[in-house]
Amino acid sequence: MSLNPPATSETVPPLPSGIAVDELKGVFAALGADPMIGVAILGEDGQIFWTNPQMAKLFFGDKKTATEAIGQNLGDLYPASWVHERLSLMKKAAESGKPIQLRSIWEGRQQFSWIHPLDAEGAEPMEAHEHHGGDMPRHLLVITKRVSGEGKGEELKHGDGFDKIDSELVDLGPLDVLTSRELEVLALLGQGLAAAEIAKVLHRSVKTINTHRENIGKKLKIDDRVKLANVAQRAGLRFADAEKERV
Repeated sequence: MSLNPPATSETVPPLPSGIAVDELKGVFAALGADPMIGVAILGEDGQIFWTNPQMAKLFFGDKKTATEAIGQNLGDLYPASWVHERLSLMKKAAESGKPIQLRSIWEGRQQFSWIHPLDAEGAEPMEAHEHHGGDMPRHLLVITKRVSGEGKGEELKHGDGFDKIDSELVDLGPLDVLTSRELEVLALLGQGLAAAEIAKVLHRSVKTINTHRENIGKKLKIDDRVKLANVAQRAGLRFADAEKERV
């Protein structure tokens, strides 16, 4: 049986030589369960050892192929604060041996990532590290999927025992034009609250809330309250996201 998963519209890159076969069971399970799931094997220093086409598109855009992403480092591709948070979490997972479930907003869409430490015992060092004479890095399997709605991703659990973490950073994408207050209003609209209910939550007048809603609509070029609520739900926007650091 071939170890490489079936090719999608883009050819799946060959697997790295330094990963033991048993470590890849999670990769194949994820790919077989949902072809829209992104999968990558990373070093705890942020080096990308392997990624499938879906993950390349999630993090690099439609024009980036998996082959182009392999060999690069997260530190060369993303804002420093975003990289620092991810590397800290990967180090935590690698040192504790306990996987992490991370919720984040990336390009204005909610996504969940499962960070699994990989047991590299018995695997040969990867060529890149052999050439540099370094010790074999600890590897992590990262599985990512975008999740619409307010959902916390229960249906996407890969078993119990995960440390569940909500990212302190947001990449709001097209929603970045909104102020923090407008994001709060939009998130509450997404929860199905009426203007009067939002006014009570925010301790503002109904008139003020309606003004915020009108401004949100102008900025997003959407003049319908229901459509605005759909935007919030599609983004998985939560009230607490409004005050997070933007990247």
